[in-house]
Amino acid sequence: MIDIVTSPSGCGDSINSRLIDQEPTDSLDERAGLRDPHGGEFMSVLAHRRGLGRPRWRSQSLSSLDQSFSARHNSLNLLRLLLASAVIFSHAVVLGGYGSESILGKTTVGTLAVYGFFGLSGFLIAGSATRNSVGRYLWQRFLRILPGFWICLILTAFVFGTVSWFHGFPKCGLPCYLRQPNGPFGYIAHNSWLRIDQPTIGNTLARNPLRLVWNGSLWTLFYEFLCYLLLACLAFSRLLYHRWTVVVLAVGAWIAEIVVTSVPSLNAQFTLFTNLDAGRMLVLVPVFLTGSVLYLYRDKIPDSGLLALGCLILLLLSVAIPLGNDAPGYSLTSTDLVAPVLGYILLWLGIHLPFQRIGARNDYSYGVYIYAFPVAQLLAMWGVYRWGYVAYTSCTLALTIPLAVASWWLVEKRALALKSHTPKMLTARTTPAGDRGTTTDEGQPSPVVAEGRHEGKLSS
Repeated sequence: MIDIVTSPSGCGDSINSRLIDQEPTDSLDERAGLRDPHGGEFMSVLAHRRGLGRPRWRSQSLSSLDQSFSARHNSLNLLRLLLASAVIFSHAVVLGGYGSESILGKTTVGTLAVYGFFGLSGFLIAGSATRNSVGRYLWQRFLRILPGFWICLILTAFVFGTVSWFHGFPKCGLPCYLRQPNGPFGYIAHNSWLRIDQPTIGNTLARNPLRLVWNGSLWTLFYEFLCYLLLACLAFSRLLYHRWTVVVLAVGAWIAEIVVTSVPSLNAQFTLFTNLDAGRMLVLVPVFLTGSVLYLYRDKIPDSGLLALGCLILLLLSVAIPLGNDAPGYSLTSTDLVAPVLGYILLWLGIHLPFQRIGARNDYSYGVYIYAFPVAQLLAMWGVYRWGYVAYTSCTLALTIPLAVASWWLVEKRALALKSHTPKMLTARTTPAGDRGTTTDEGQPSPVVAEGRHEGKLSS
């Protein structure tokens, strides 16, 4: 089970190009209105007696996420590339027929990577939603996800699928392939709006270890876009600007997930075969909204390595929690319950890892995410999986990278150039009066960036 990525999912080529003004912080005495213009000590003593002064040992308190996070200097693009690569390594186990990718029956590396994409996306996309009109926000999300997705569908149907067809059925030509039930045209038409209703193309995968799906990564994009729409509804109703409402929604969704996961009879109702959409949203919405809460409360949430370490320990221990089933991807597990903590872990790493230049201008993570699976299927068709897991995975990565680079330069970057040309029907402002900051795309699974000077007016 697997982005974005989203990507995963601004006005610039990467997250690092997003500009956020950070006003200098006044001293404690100035904020309290106790500054002595003559430089005397009286007001400082008075402030201390009133409880406003702080002992010296507390003056070095933890910075908030807002103070530590630099839109220009962070390693989030590197992390998204690593998450997309983790999906490749995880899926290769199944695509090559090497066994199960399950980790102690609770999760998979690919599943955790998807949760990471959703957590980061919730953080970044909340910024776009608070700084833009609803129409402009949706236009940016459309440009980030759909053009690259559509080209991937077309290439899968008419390049990957055609090559596979002639390899498996050399005596039946192109017209025969085009007339196949559930053929290439149906693959594009049935999947064009992100929901994957036709996972395969005719009998093109008949000789592969995994014959049921050409691209098992694309399913996450449908649910990520639903999360985008959720934020759009919150922005349109102005609830997004009362940030406590997002906390209530995130906690409520998480409690619902806990209840369903903990009660076997309920858990059995949300599987890969029953109530699929509800089950997936039950897991992904808490992860996404937790990322949004991190953004909305970034001025209050500390930048703490100990907190990040605690979240990591909790995530690792989740495999021992006796809740849920032992079938990751098919039903809810205990690790799914703890997945929201991934957002903080990755955000902390993005702040502190010294790899800000990687992907600073060009973000290839979305292309890696959407092309790796069909590349792996094509290699499996040629029998590359017989060379062993390391060779098979390495070949998949090596062939995916050029496609990801081409996708960025020829499709994604060109589509994002249209983000400043929002259709007139979408240009009406719906943000609170006085908030007229201009921003652009920033997210992923999704994965682009936003520039903007105003943060949207939030209330506690």
